[in-house]
Amino acid sequence: MSANQQPSEMLILAGGFGTRLKSLVSDVPKPMAPVAKRPFLAYLLDYWMDQGIQRFVLSTGHLARVVESYFGKTYRNASITYVREQSPLGTGGALRLALDSVPWANDTALMANGDTWFPVSLKQLCADAQQQNAPITLALKRLEKNDRYGGVALSADGKIKSFGVKSEGFSHINAGCYLFNVDEMKKALAGMPEAFSLENDFLVPFAARGLVGSSIQELPFLDIGIPEDYQKASDFF
Repeated sequence: MSANQQPSEMLILAGGFGTRLKSLVSDVPKPMAPVAKRPFLAYLLDYWMDQGIQRFVLSTGHLARVVESYFGKTYRNASITYVREQSPLGTGGALRLALDSVPWANDTALMANGDTWFPVSLKQLCADAQQQNAPITLALKRLEKNDRYGGVALSADGKIKSFGVKSEGFSHINAGCYLFNVDEMKKALAGMPEAFSLENDFLVPFAARGLVGSSIQELPFLDIGIPEDYQKASDFF
């Protein structure tokens, strides 16, 4: 993929239960949690449309009708396709279901968590992916103090070599945005169980084989799945 050959399609995982948010938001799926009187997911769609995304595939599950009735089949000038999980499949199972259920027009596509704000530069992500030539590339956030997330370790060539790294000082974390080759990921995920974690069950051994690239981007990061961050969200927008 050349650096200027940017994808126009994106999968967003929008089926989260929001267990940790139940005390604050209980009647909508996590990505639909209201922020300044709009669903958090609407801010994500707006941002990615401004980056050139023209078609969204929304992976839904918990309270799927809330998402589908709000956005419908189009949002602004972007089209929306829904892939509904009949039972929880995990992040990996959701990705595979979406890859197998709908036709993808381009060789590459994006995926992002529907409960995370990280305004990735798509141009930089594509350039890093081209340089590292991996089937999947993750956007990483550098934290000066990481007391919440598992960190990642990088090889000299920028590829991710391991996950779950613990560090009292700075570390890089998976910021929940992925650029991947559609056909290569279909093949790689084919042998996985029906429900599985993309991060823990798939990416860990995939990275050990040198097949996971990285794109470090110094940008604000927000995970609304955590009550204290959700309460900060209105200040972001």
